[in-house]
Amino acid sequence: MPFPDRLQHAFAAFEQGRLEEAERAGRELLAGNEASGELLFLLGLIANKAGRHAESVQWLERAGKILPPSVRLFSALGGACNAAGHFQRAAECYTRCLQLDPRCGEAWHQLGNVCYAQRNMELAAQAYRRATELSPDNFAIWNNLANTLRHLEAMPEAIAAYDRALADRPTDAVIRANRGRTLLAAGRLAEGFRDHEYRWEPLGLRRYPQPVWRGEPLPGKTLFVFAEQGMGDTIHFVRYLPLARPGVGRIILACHAPLKSLLEHSHCADVVIGQEETPPPFDMYVPLLHLPGVFNTTLESIPATVPYLAPEGAHPLPAAPAGHLKVGLTWAGNPAFLDDAIRSVPLEQFAGILGLAGVSFFSLQLNVPPPDEAFFQSSSLLNAMAGVKNFEATAKLIQQLDLVISVDTAVAHLAGALGKPVWTLINRSPDWRWLLQRTDSPWYPTMRLFRQPRSGGWQPVLAQVAAELQKLVQDR
Repeated sequence: MPFPDRLQHAFAAFEQGRLEEAERAGRELLAGNEASGELLFLLGLIANKAGRHAESVQWLERAGKILPPSVRLFSALGGACNAAGHFQRAAECYTRCLQLDPRCGEAWHQLGNVCYAQRNMELAAQAYRRATELSPDNFAIWNNLANTLRHLEAMPEAIAAYDRALADRPTDAVIRANRGRTLLAAGRLAEGFRDHEYRWEPLGLRRYPQPVWRGEPLPGKTLFVFAEQGMGDTIHFVRYLPLARPGVGRIILACHAPLKSLLEHSHCADVVIGQEETPPPFDMYVPLLHLPGVFNTTLESIPATVPYLAPEGAHPLPAAPAGHLKVGLTWAGNPAFLDDAIRSVPLEQFAGILGLAGVSFFSLQLNVPPPDEAFFQSSSLLNAMAGVKNFEATAKLIQQLDLVISVDTAVAHLAGALGKPVWTLINRSPDWRWLLQRTDSPWYPTMRLFRQPRSGGWQPVLAQVAAELQKLVQDR
């Protein structure tokens, strides 16, 4: 079979999803003939589809030295670079696409995706807006535009973009859940929690054969409530279990293992089990984060009485000079969390605060990030976490402090649930629960929010924290 026919056959196999056959044919052609641009292009497409993105970039770069410039070539190379994490190179490729065809809606869309990955939300929004003009019926572009506008806190425009996406996909669970988080951030809790229930499918929450509880009375019956997502979410929403108790016979709560003893001793449920344990028999069940919707929560009806957690016993706190303000500090979250890089603060940036006279700082950081280890060892921070294995021990430490300063982690929720004064450092694209522009939280009466500005990093926030700490010391 002539080379062009064999190459055409390999392309057909690729387009029909027969990757192994397409790659085998392509490599045979490569071994027996001088490489053509189209063959290298095909091998690049195959490698990218197979998840070998760095290899794909190499094939496509080689193809680009032979083939004439085209939207097809630069679009494929941009996709491979984006998948490989080479965001700047991907942006250059999509820009070349647009130089060749300024009305290529998909190139604008992909350029928006690259800008979004680089956290450049303003440029991403511009690209997505242009993409919607050229491809107005593409629901994915509307959803991506809406996500970007949510990060920019342009909530009315974001909600309108979600509505436009849902006009084409009214039951799309991802879009509905995204709109729910946006409505929640805008303070429209009743609507937001209704949409928030659509997170079930995208998050892969477990389903059981029993009915889902919607708030109906269950006298003498057992309700099973299971925690989901992070431990901060669990601390945040166990406040709703006392509201459920009067209408049911018994409550079983499944939670993260490090929270189990704290929630047991706080009498959050009749039975508390670990997430991996098989629950005892029950009659109905509900995910924990459904409860605000079950109880028709609005900003005015948030159950915000604290403390609602109560650890048993004590845990020793390192000694500090008499008369010092005792402040707990958590500066980093779980590195596995998608947006951890924008919510955590390098410890070295706290140097000015840690040097304040009249204040003793206690580390509430369970795991010190490796980049912070050297500064941590040389700093004045007192390590309060020696021997700490769960959140009950952390709660006992917090109860002995005057104040907790924390980034957006479970420790901030824990301090708030204990009714301890807590200053929470909020990044410029915050979670929905912190609402917009507020310096207080309707969820936690003892919490103050210190919000990162759109530009300027964390230094303006830390300067404000330092000034407020100095006032506290002076007023003691």
